[in-house]
Amino acid sequence: MADDAAARTVYGRLVGLAGKALVAEVLVWLAIQTAQGDSSTLESVTNDDGVFSFELPTEPLQAAKLGAVLEGVQPLDLEPQGQPLEPGEIMLFVDDFVPSHLRYTAP
Repeated sequence: MADDAAARTVYGRLVGLAGKALVAEVLVWLAIQTAQGDSSTLESVTNDDGVFSFELPTEPLQAAKLGAVLEGVQPLDLEPQGQPLEPGEIMLFVDDFVPSHLRYTAP
């Protein structure tokens, strides 16, 4: 069972573009809506290295947005397009000087 859980986990890291952004103890959230219309928001707090993780649902998703509680940061649309999110690693980059956006790379 533990292997199944690990297979459905997405890991991520919050990184400052210039290495100056505060990345520890930042609340990162994942708001999802299944194809059946059920909604939930998952939360994770980054560790000292900016690492966070979420257990992914197996259901196809209608919507998935990822965000971090940082001033001026807008959430990212992960565009699930009616498919389950794939486990893997997500890198979030925040502008150290003007915290106004996140970028991501996904698996």
